[in-house]
Amino acid sequence: QWKQLENLYFREKKFAVEVHDPRRISVSRRTFSQSGLVVQTWYANTSLIKSIWVMAISQHQFYLDRKQSKAKIPSARSLDDIAMDLTEMGTPKVSKLVTLEAKNQLIMASNGSLISSGSQDSEVSEEQKKEKIMELKKKEKLLQEKLLQKVEELKKICLREAELTGKMPKEYPLGAGEEPPQVRRRVGTAFKLDDKLLPSEEDPTLQDLESNFIIHQKLVEAAKKLASEPDLCKNVKKKRKQEYADAVKKLQEIENSINEYRIKCGKKPTQKSTLALPGERIP
Repeated sequence: QWKQLENLYFREKKFAVEVHDPRRISVSRRTFSQSGLVVQTWYANTSLIKSIWVMAISQHQFYLDRKQSKAKIPSARSLDDIAMDLTEMGTPKVSKLVTLEAKNQLIMASNGSLISSGSQDSEVSEEQKKEKIMELKKKEKLLQEKLLQKVEELKKICLREAELTGKMPKEYPLGAGEEPPQVRRRVGTAFKLDDKLLPSEEDPTLQDLESNFIIHQKLVEAAKKLASEPDLCKNVKKKRKQEYADAVKKLQEIENSINEYRIKCGKKPTQKSTLALPGERIP
């Protein structure tokens, strides 16, 4: 019966009728969770389901109008009068529903309900609408925070790529009127000493000298990379070349100290710096 109707709605290919039956107790999936709610469901293609839903809404509206008119009319009416009312009321109600469906934001191509069409349950509709808006705002905030986090990660990756290649990638995110940052190419001069490469001498003094030589050898390689970096101004390039020459000289002095100590201990001298830096002129 119409008085037991709770809601009429469709979603994509599903048409459902919710009725209130006090003889049956069930839990509804709707947010207001009324007891004794029974759901009848039918499935068909979307256009047919939507048409059935529009007709059901029209028929329910007719029931409400008829109920209201019965309270106003004291005497019974003839079948001809009822037929005339049906003719006059049926067409505008359907067209009104179509117009309302186009204007109402809650009625989409794949979703509609008796509540969203503006029936006696409008209070529940407003509550559900507010809850839905709150939920969507929370999701929007979370998505914006996640987007900002990903944008910052992308900026860091692009800056790292620019330091390695000397050119800022086009994927770097820029705001309105923002200019890309100027980044100089980073020269890879970092190094790490492996314990296995350090010499293991019985003589602790010789071992310290050999370890010192390996460390300065790495420093010479780093100074050479810095001196060979392109696009340097004249003063900086001259300064780095001088630092490289000083590092090479220091390495040769360490090797001389090693050789002096080896000769003193009765061992053969070495030529490590010449082998480590082929083609270099060692002072």
